[in-house]
Amino acid sequence: MLRITKFHILLLITSLFILGLNPLAVLAQGSDAHIVVNAYRLNVRTGPGVSHSIITEVPGGTALPVTMLSADRKWYEVAGGFGRGWLHSAYAIPRGDFSNVPWAGAPTNLGSGTADATRSAARLVINTSYLNARTGPGVGHSVLTVLPGGTVVAVVARDHGGVWYQVRTSAGVGWVNTRYTVGRGDFSAIPTVGAPAPTAPAFPEGTPHLVVNTSYLNVRTGPSARHDILITVRGGTKLPAIGIAPDRKWYEVTTAAGNGWVNTRYTVGRGDFSNVRRYQDALRGDTPRAVVNTSYLNARSGPGTTHNIVAVVPGGTTLPVLGKSADGRWFLVQGDFGQGWLRNRYVVFRGNYGQVQVAG
Repeated sequence: MLRITKFHILLLITSLFILGLNPLAVLAQGSDAHIVVNAYRLNVRTGPGVSHSIITEVPGGTALPVTMLSADRKWYEVAGGFGRGWLHSAYAIPRGDFSNVPWAGAPTNLGSGTADATRSAARLVINTSYLNARTGPGVGHSVLTVLPGGTVVAVVARDHGGVWYQVRTSAGVGWVNTRYTVGRGDFSAIPTVGAPAPTAPAFPEGTPHLVVNTSYLNVRTGPSARHDILITVRGGTKLPAIGIAPDRKWYEVTTAAGNGWVNTRYTVGRGDFSNVRRYQDALRGDTPRAVVNTSYLNARSGPGTTHNIVAVVPGGTTLPVLGKSADGRWFLVQGDFGQGWLRNRYVVFRGNYGQVQVAG
């Protein structure tokens, strides 16, 4: 029989506390809009301002999904084990796609959004917490209204790419991205409007290319989900491959919108890839670099603990070393946050130390 000891009970309580503090942190990854706390500890408040009371504190490095922006864009509403609360954007690093995150004070849909959503009528059901309806088919257009999850909107037309649909809302006719909706009814009579969607250039037989193996796939401006979306392509699209990232997980491809990057998890390779350019990882060989050797490490604005924290770097992160302090105790490094200083006792140095000069 399993014996339940005080140690087991304490371990369970501790685990529940940790999970309760931030159960959504694991979900706040990839292209979903989220922030990473960029301070030692950060207050989460009941509203967008320091006059609001504090709900809880979250430690540096915590990832939280963003559910709303303040009207002045200086505060993020986030979700976690504490419920929902607001934190200041100056102490957080945004990650993912914010194009469909609503903001406080934006006009909201007044009702179902449609008066003719009969059983056979073409309609969309909003399948996310909130969805921006825009004045045109693309995130470059302004927001007409914000549709809450579950809202039903009648479909008026669709664009040639099949990604954006024109719908009727209580604020007027607007456009929504169908990735965040569920279709209902008969779409056979829905007209297609606008200019035809650009097609990928033709290429000779045997050219190395990727076939999109999902309904839709984002082509991004760089080899990670943190980069902006260049274009969204439909399943079955063939994309010529021109480069391979060092991690072999992302391929550079050619599209009608220019060169971009796709994750190979959602593609099937075809053709001869032997001559495709292999990008080399610059952080190898003699290149001076620091590997963070603790759970989290503060990167500071200067070589000392009295300087401000510019970022919280997770363990295992490798950063190029640009220089060192006069006493040799701090490394100046480069990261997504810009430049910052790391205490060298909490990192493992790699590369040629002789190349590291004293930084001013």
